[in-house]
Amino acid sequence: MISFLGTGPLESKEKRIYKTVRYSIEGKDLGDFPFVSAALKKHYQIDKVLLIGTVHSMWEEVYRWFNEDAGLVFDENIWLEVAEACEKANYQSELFIPHQKEVEAAIGKESKVILIKYGINEQEIKENTNIILGVQQYLNDGDNLIVDITHSFRSLPMFMMNLLIYLRNASQKKISISHIHYGMLEMNKELGFVPIIDLRTMMNVTDWITGAYSFSEFGNAYIISKLIEAEDKSVSILLNEFSNLMNLNHLFAIQSISQRLASLKNKRYQTLIPELTINPIVESFIEKFDVKGGKHSLFQLKVARWQLEHRKYAQAMLTAQESMITFVCEQNLMVWDDFTNRNLSKMALKYHPEARKLKCERELKQIYKRLQPLRNSTAHSLETTKNVQNMLKVLAESVSQLEKIIK
Repeated sequence: MISFLGTGPLESKEKRIYKTVRYSIEGKDLGDFPFVSAALKKHYQIDKVLLIGTVHSMWEEVYRWFNEDAGLVFDENIWLEVAEACEKANYQSELFIPHQKEVEAAIGKESKVILIKYGINEQEIKENTNIILGVQQYLNDGDNLIVDITHSFRSLPMFMMNLLIYLRNASQKKISISHIHYGMLEMNKELGFVPIIDLRTMMNVTDWITGAYSFSEFGNAYIISKLIEAEDKSVSILLNEFSNLMNLNHLFAIQSISQRLASLKNKRYQTLIPELTINPIVESFIEKFDVKGGKHSLFQLKVARWQLEHRKYAQAMLTAQESMITFVCEQNLMVWDDFTNRNLSKMALKYHPEARKLKCERELKQIYKRLQPLRNSTAHSLETTKNVQNMLKVLAESVSQLEKIIK
């Protein structure tokens, strides 16, 4: 468990005390505890606790409670020294509390005290960022985290929770977060107990944000496909298939499935997030790939333009060339997806004498000639005398010229 420790209720007339309150989770009475982490540790039988707080947090109460709760020896002198140091500490104090090892031992085996700044300015926020990201050194491959964001300054838990979600996505240790708990202390007077609620849907929102970016920027709807699977299997399958075809650059199939995507444009879901995420992105794809009159070369060119704008440069080179080959087929009233016809059209673009009877504009041949060495260089890992910026400039200019010709 990763939890936060504060300084106790501000309205208390007594100095530095965490009042014991009764906690409940999902209707189950957990009993009386001074802070949420203590209740959750017992409820989930947690084997390791990473407790985060400032030097002014109530570390002495952590030492006292966990020692007494476990029936361990409680040293009042240690408690007093920790209490005095923490009470005097402020935002300018160094990140140190006396007897930190003893406090950690009281919490439990492998547990850690992690001291952070107050976060009152940009520099302190940067320092806290590094400290929290350093938490991964205490995590093991496959660890399941329960996060408690009840205590401490309101800004810190929310900020740190986002960093933990980042760790979940970026760490090579395959960390998962099963719960994000918040103890609603403000409900104690009304209910007579404090309900501990689960905010794990916040992680779900983060996943949707990541999935939306991946879908709109790269045509990869894999994350969204997985998120929507339980609600609508057919949508999940369609989005997954679309992503596979986009990554395969299977132009004929992309054109076919793009038309099928139209069925999702105004689809309604049980919750609002899928609708707000999937529908506008699908509508954007349909709008960008829409071809009036069904000209296949124009559709392929629109895909090339999208690939160029989304930095899929190697695919854009290939797709632009394929759109030219398809265009020559269309100009000469040949079946565009016939292999022999496409090979003949390619010969025409290369000035081959056997294809000289085919209609093929000179400008089209020049564009193909400029793109061919670039495409070969990227597809076959060949060296080229052109630098990357020049290659991208030629590609962008070629797509723009083709748009004028094919449209």
